[in-house]
Amino acid sequence: MNTSVTIQAVLLCGGRGTRLSALYPDRPKALAPVAGRPFLDWQLDWLARAGITLVHLAAGHMAAQLESWTASAGRAGLTVSIEPQPLGTGGGLKFVEAYLRSDPFLVLNGDSIMPELDFAALLAAHRDTRASVTLAIAPIEDAGRYGTVEADPDGVITAFREKAPRSEGWINGGVYVVNRAVLDLIPASQALSLETDIFPGFVAERRMRAFRSRSPMLDMGTPEGLAAMTKFLTA
Repeated sequence: MNTSVTIQAVLLCGGRGTRLSALYPDRPKALAPVAGRPFLDWQLDWLARAGITLVHLAAGHMAAQLESWTASAGRAGLTVSIEPQPLGTGGGLKFVEAYLRSDPFLVLNGDSIMPELDFAALLAAHRDTRASVTLAIAPIEDAGRYGTVEADPDGVITAFREKAPRSEGWINGGVYVVNRAVLDLIPASQALSLETDIFPGFVAERRMRAFRSRSPMLDMGTPEGLAAMTKFLTA
């Protein structure tokens, strides 16, 4: 069972959610319903169960709806910012630098959860290394839809592999522990991707580690993923 952790989480909610927009064109992906509740509500409850209630939403597409939802949610510690133009995951993270209140901090993709992830163990693993970023990874039997993560026996990430036919592997769980100093390396006001513009340099310098979790990774970024997530969470 997770123990309470004092750390801030940043949820990356700026994307357009193009693969899901046919189902819910009138709302941001984070507010798409999962079993009758906005996905964001599920995500915040998941964090709260680990004692993480200091949460910042990095909003972009249809951000006014997220701002309105945040104002009415009644959750202490929940804040939101709106990026002035699409900045990607890297640029969007740099934009919220002024809102950060912990070092390190968590970064989470706004369309996925790892329901059985032990946050306390993840943070302990990060503290025990000199990594700049620690990434939670999840096992998957059919890895073809996802890129995979490769790490050495010590957990140092050695490569991110593109999507390809693979029977099994470890995939990015969408949960990162990030040292605040990482933001010094990201230029302001530029559209950048963490995955393609920032992380490869950290991998080359052996400054990025993997935390292997046996939790499934539930991704609601596609209609099929949304259906699978709903089935898991309501079982």
